[in-house]
Amino acid sequence: MSDITANVVVSMPNQLFTMARSFKAVANGKIYIGKIDTDPVNPENQIQVYVENEDGSHVPVSQPIIINAAGYPVYNGQIAKFVTVQGHSMAVYDASNVQQFYYPNILKYDPDQYSIEANQKFAEIDKKFKYSVRLSDYQTFQDAVNAAVDGLLVDIDYNFTDGETVSFGNKILTIDCKAKFIGDGQFIWQGVGSGSKLISPHMHTKTTPYTVYRFDSDGNWVTDPALVLASVAPRLDKGYKPNINDIDIWGSLSPAIKNQNAGATLRIMSADNINIIHPEATMGDYLFTLCNRILVQEPRNFIAWNAGITFENHQTAEWGVGNWVIGGEVKYGSGAGVLFIRNDGGNEHDGGVRDFISYRCGESGVKTYQNEIGVRSARNYRLIFDNITTIQCYYDGIDVNADTGSPAERVDDYSLDEYPWFHLPTKHIIRNIITRDCMGIGAWWDGQMNIIDNVITYEAHKEGIFDRGTNNDITNVTVIGANKDLTNLNQLTCEGASRLRGVMIHAYTTQGYAVYAPSSEISNVACAGSGTKLVLCTYVGDIQGGNINVQHGDNTMTLAMRPAMGGTTNPSLLMTADCQVATPGGEASIVKLSAIQSGSRAAEIQLNRLGFGHLSIPVSGVQLPNTALENNSSIGFYFDGGGALKILAKKPDGSFSTYTL
Repeated sequence: MSDITANVVVSMPNQLFTMARSFKAVANGKIYIGKIDTDPVNPENQIQVYVENEDGSHVPVSQPIIINAAGYPVYNGQIAKFVTVQGHSMAVYDASNVQQFYYPNILKYDPDQYSIEANQKFAEIDKKFKYSVRLSDYQTFQDAVNAAVDGLLVDIDYNFTDGETVSFGNKILTIDCKAKFIGDGQFIWQGVGSGSKLISPHMHTKTTPYTVYRFDSDGNWVTDPALVLASVAPRLDKGYKPNINDIDIWGSLSPAIKNQNAGATLRIMSADNINIIHPEATMGDYLFTLCNRILVQEPRNFIAWNAGITFENHQTAEWGVGNWVIGGEVKYGSGAGVLFIRNDGGNEHDGGVRDFISYRCGESGVKTYQNEIGVRSARNYRLIFDNITTIQCYYDGIDVNADTGSPAERVDDYSLDEYPWFHLPTKHIIRNIITRDCMGIGAWWDGQMNIIDNVITYEAHKEGIFDRGTNNDITNVTVIGANKDLTNLNQLTCEGASRLRGVMIHAYTTQGYAVYAPSSEISNVACAGSGTKLVLCTYVGDIQGGNINVQHGDNTMTLAMRPAMGGTTNPSLLMTADCQVATPGGEASIVKLSAIQSGSRAAEIQLNRLGFGHLSIPVSGVQLPNTALENNSSIGFYFDGGGALKILAKKPDGSFSTYTL
């Protein structure tokens, strides 16, 4: 039948016949071909269909055309190419005789009238189904990316090699992952088009690594180095890769464990405006290099290998901007849950972390890098850290510092002449933070002009809150049970001159200060618990209106004033309230005002001693010289050598007189 001009392929636009609402094959289905705009199931509407042989000859076949289990049309059990001579309607039914597709007119014109309009129509249909470009149809991920127009389905696990690089050519793709990327090392993507989406990627290590697990069966920290070392074992579900920061066990690990090659990293290079939705990891992580406006949403089922999610921009002098992690949780990993390297959110504070949980990370829960990497500053500015919970991180709950260690000149950043060490204008916004049982500091930062609001730290093993900077506004902060390791640290420390408003300290160790802020102003501070209640600051603000309410649980409380604290060991003045009768409504107290000299009470005024309602005043045991009285209209009492009580008076005009009582 060589006289037949059959130039219309009988096929769905994606060649493979798939179900309407999934990418599963229409296994054991049927195809009907008929006249345009008719029901091809009706034999009266059907047109002739041919099988095209390899030599170009055609053999007429009957309908329906059978689809095999893999989703391909077959003739006598063999996959075949079916053609017809004219435009047609097509209906596709599954094995249960349920219609999956119906096309009333595959071509608007017959082949002899094939036009640009028909080509455009087919192109539109083709594009509609290009999302069904499936990784399983290609040998490499690069091949699948090359074939994709606007979408790619990762329907099978893909095994990558370390350093394998995929070039996207700036294609804007939606990549939907129903399977995993498996390998040891980095899987590198370059040229991902602006506006692309990556849905549910899962980075999975190929090699099961050795991890250290620092918790007992009750969820408490294990601190005995021998027990920590014994916890190192191959696993995928918990723990993190041991590293040089694990100083308690590092020297005892074998070279094979120290240098193990495992962990799967997806590294996206030089991308802009990319959305990563529900990323997952099994000993894996995500690294964004020289990227801007990356939105990572709701990481889940995420067991990290290094730092879970990293935004690094130190390779050039430019700063990363607009990089966010919003929602979700990252567990374990030898680094931070989220790490920023050389990012600056600008005046809009475009960048940071919101609504995020970090769990048992091997470093800090959320971290900004400090100092330089290579030849360039890796510091960060003007980011937002909001609604973050960190649980049992091996280092700090949140670490938002820019400088660390000894001062050294900064590179591609502010100089030390412009801003001293620890005093950079970082201008971060840190709010709604909860940290629990971190082995380091609960929450800390440096820099200045930061806004800190509503931070609560529980059971930090070092300081609960530590401000290494200056000129910061700190509002509504609470520290509960810090200095858990009893290393003589403070509950809250401010090294510079910041402003604290609303501070609550629950201390359970007597070591250190409740609040150590020698250069800062503080208002509305409260201390509770059985531990230290020492507060050191430059100014304590009273409540507006002048009403100050100072309370204490013991019967005796003392306010000590110690000027020149740097060169003294004792206070100069003590004001003591001693409640002798603690009956509600029937209280009776002694009030004492004591001047301290050489560590002892040299002189003391007492009011209402033993409940007599009188004032006891000190009297000198030696005759007073005129210089003992500073102010006019003042007097001083003394006993002379014969035991007589006398008064030295300085009159309103400044003259002196002595009176004998």
